[in-house]
Amino acid sequence: MYDNIIFDLYGTLIDIHTDEEDIAVWKHMCEFYAEHGVKYNPAGLRSKYKRQVRRAEQAMAKKKFKFPEIQILDVFEQLTRKKDQDADDCAELTVKAAQEFRKTSTEYIKLYDGVKEMLGRLKNSGKKLYVLSNAQRVYTLPEIQKLGIEEYFTDISLSSDFGAMKPDAVFYQQMLDRNHINPNRSIMVGNDAVCDIMAARQARLHTCYIHSKLSPVDDDQRYIKSDIMLDEPDMAKLCEYLLGEE
Repeated sequence: MYDNIIFDLYGTLIDIHTDEEDIAVWKHMCEFYAEHGVKYNPAGLRSKYKRQVRRAEQAMAKKKFKFPEIQILDVFEQLTRKKDQDADDCAELTVKAAQEFRKTSTEYIKLYDGVKEMLGRLKNSGKKLYVLSNAQRVYTLPEIQKLGIEEYFTDISLSSDFGAMKPDAVFYQQMLDRNHINPNRSIMVGNDAVCDIMAARQARLHTCYIHSKLSPVDDDQRYIKSDIMLDEPDMAKLCEYLLGEE
């Protein structure tokens, strides 16, 4: 029924909870930076981070995309840079700082039950699997590698790489074009009625909506028109639908 299956990540395949407001996170980041000769206090570092995020968003708003996405590494570069610091040293520390922040602010991250079994069965049946996610590569690539699912995907398209995010149609189209995907033979699987379902339908893709605890609250008030509807992340049932066995 479907040759290509495009997955959202967080709330669809991955269950995650982060808390970037927790002052303990910022205390830890101050300790991290102090070890590398950059001094902050927790409240000051948190304020500077938010200020740099706003500036990045304002700069991206001037771009051509309807739903622009910032590059979080640009934010951490501003937090990390020291006077007369070697560019390569700054770049390396910037990546380490971003990943340390993500690790520290993540309370838990795990696959939903049955994800690996589902992906393996789909791939073994000849399906091509893809990721299309609003995510920062510096965070997400290490996470999917640690969770052991990178190998299942033909292509992983993340918004931080492209500069635009779902529900922007151009973000969908760049993946379809790059991989020569026929939308009539393809389905988007996600947990967001607007970003994953409405936008995918505009790209002429079939759709599968999964309601999870990470789905937007507004989804409960929306009439969601999707080819497949699941009221929870049930991977066994999802696999049956995607293989045409249900």
